[in-house]
Amino acid sequence: MKTLFKNITLLILALSLAACASTGPIRQSSAPLPGDAQYYSYGVSQSKENFANVARAQSDYTLYVDQRTWTDDKPGRAPATMNMLQIYYPLHVRWELKDGRQFILENIDVAAIMREYFKTHRLELQHQREGRPRDSVGDYGPSFVHEIRDDTVILKWLLTTNHTPVNERLKANGAATRWRLTEEEYPVIELKGRPTRGIDFEKRWEFNRTPKAKE
Repeated sequence: MKTLFKNITLLILALSLAACASTGPIRQSSAPLPGDAQYYSYGVSQSKENFANVARAQSDYTLYVDQRTWTDDKPGRAPATMNMLQIYYPLHVRWELKDGRQFILENIDVAAIMREYFKTHRLELQHQREGRPRDSVGDYGPSFVHEIRDDTVILKWLLTTNHTPVNERLKANGAATRWRLTEEEYPVIELKGRPTRGIDFEKRWEFNRTPKAKE
């Protein structure tokens, strides 16, 4: 009986692994993060100027190779759409310009791009620049963001600086004071979109998508 139960368990495990091989998450190899960060956030930081010629844009940052969940990108900053990330995932972006031209970039290998970037660039977080330990209150982690300009996708890091001294960030009752924050963007790479046509921007969910080559 024990042998039968063990065999059934192994069969279920094998079937699960086989399913993951076709529809499961991509295993990303490690790549550096800015400074001594253990986590990063992901989102969009889109300027109005760079969006001036864009009619519509959507993106998906996902660990699944054959699924898409397209969300609209608009001017503004939303650098923490996803938080507490430790590895990089493929980025997919599609958009249409006001003149009707459409572009798409899929399976952007963010991990490979960051490995190359950090070979020649060094980004320090605020506490490192100030030569002190990281404070859990008011010290921000890095944000990986992107935006669109005409036929190009721009990948960037966004670093937030809290100009309020550490010992003034909380009131005596533990409530946060009004912090003075600034943000700096550090461009990583610009990628030209692949011309396409027939994008259905209302089709936001795609499953069993045939994997394509990395951009």
